[in-house]
Amino acid sequence: MTGDIIAMYIQSGVTLIAGGIAWFIYEKQKRDAKELAARTILSEIQGGEDAVAKVRDAIQKDHLDIDVSVLPSESWSKYKHMFVKDFDKDEWTLISDFYNKAPLIDEAISFNKTAFAGDVDQIRSNRQRLLATYAEEAVKQAMFPSEPALSTEEIKDIYNKKYEAFDILYMDKQAETQYKPVKPVNDVKMYLADFPRLTTSAAGIRLKKLAGLK
Repeated sequence: MTGDIIAMYIQSGVTLIAGGIAWFIYEKQKRDAKELAARTILSEIQGGEDAVAKVRDAIQKDHLDIDVSVLPSESWSKYKHMFVKDFDKDEWTLISDFYNKAPLIDEAISFNKTAFAGDVDQIRSNRQRLLATYAEEAVKQAMFPSEPALSTEEIKDIYNKKYEAFDILYMDKQAETQYKPVKPVNDVKMYLADFPRLTTSAAGIRLKKLAGLK
């Protein structure tokens, strides 16, 4: 009887220890996952703020001809449930505001690139069409010569002069006449007016602690 009681106590102790170890492992895994999530979010925010600095420089020159992305990846929606108890309402709003506005800036930059690409395609199309017309005229001149007939070299010379004149009158003016959409620039100016600066804020400092960096 006594042996059974001792065995029961031993079994209970083993179960308790095993349960304690399992709980410790679970809590550690949860902390590690939270720390990794915090680091991921912090990295996105820091990268986004660096990109925003470049966007501000471009906007000061009234253009968006830049190759940057403020938010190439977004992890806040995936991990924010882990931090419900860590940030107060203002801090939560500040982080959410960053993740809401960053994609809007990226969309404006993308739209601006699309407009520029459309310009380039149209310029290329116009150029090829006109040069094809010049070539057709040269072929006609060779097949149905006027009086006096022109030599092949003279016909080539006429074509080359038309080509050079086209480059001077049309191609060289593209930088001045290029269509620059105003809406994306104005939109980004609006987004940047109150774009949150997170890394030095109370929310950023707390996020760094959660990431195990401070």
